[in-house]
Amino acid sequence: MMTSSIQSGLVTTGADTTSVMMERAPAFASAIARVGGGSREQQINEAAQQLVATSLVQPILDSMMKSRFREGPFAPGPVEERFMPLLNRHLSDRIVSSANFGLVESLTNQLTSRAGTVELTA
Repeated sequence: MMTSSIQSGLVTTGADTTSVMMERAPAFASAIARVGGGSREQQINEAAQQLVATSLVQPILDSMMKSRFREGPFAPGPVEERFMPLLNRHLSDRIVSSANFGLVESLTNQLTSRAGTVELTA
């Protein structure tokens, strides 16, 4: 069977790509471990941050986007209507993680003291 120069180039490129992927696999595995890992207190803190972001900050941002000043020429377009909830979710996560919320600290302290009885699920 004859192989063309294109096929041999594809085989060589495939081997190079595989070797590069195998070299990067440990870095990817460590990145995944960092995201899912962490101590129990860190996981509880992240869960408290998510709770505060979705139940307190995000509704405030949503209500700000429904002001009466967003009418006429300032009315949102169809793309803005579709993606504004995603932006509000991202902003609420960033606000809670960057600010020092007493509510997050309080939830973390309460849940950490009962860590033996609380099960964290994603």
